[in-house]
Amino acid sequence: MADERAGGSRILCHEPWENYYILRRGILPCCYGWKPIAPMSDWRTAWNAPDIQEIRAHLAKGKLSPYCLLSLTCPIVQRHMEAEGRKARFFGLAPGARPPFLRFINRQFGGIPAKIYRWLSRTR
Repeated sequence: MADERAGGSRILCHEPWENYYILRRGILPCCYGWKPIAPMSDWRTAWNAPDIQEIRAHLAKGKLSPYCLLSLTCPIVQRHMEAEGRKARFFGLAPGARPPFLRFINRQFGGIPAKIYRWLSRTR
């Protein structure tokens, strides 16, 4: 949800100011983060690290940072892409293209995942 701040800019997301996620693979600025911004051992200094400061600076201006734009599962990013008339690209593939690992999983399970996906997309 956007919030008005001093200067009339809109905050698209409050997460980088309120939380960060410490996981074994590293520290993420939000639950939709795709790449750690710092190793887990740097949890004390990660709160004001340059990467998180850059994310906050973009969000404070009412824009999504490059890091955020690559977090394709984030609902805020999805709404932004939809508003711009773009579809999120999954790992740089054209919209609708399936990544190779999904084809592999589908083959391993005899095509059942694809059948379930098709059924779910028809029922929406």
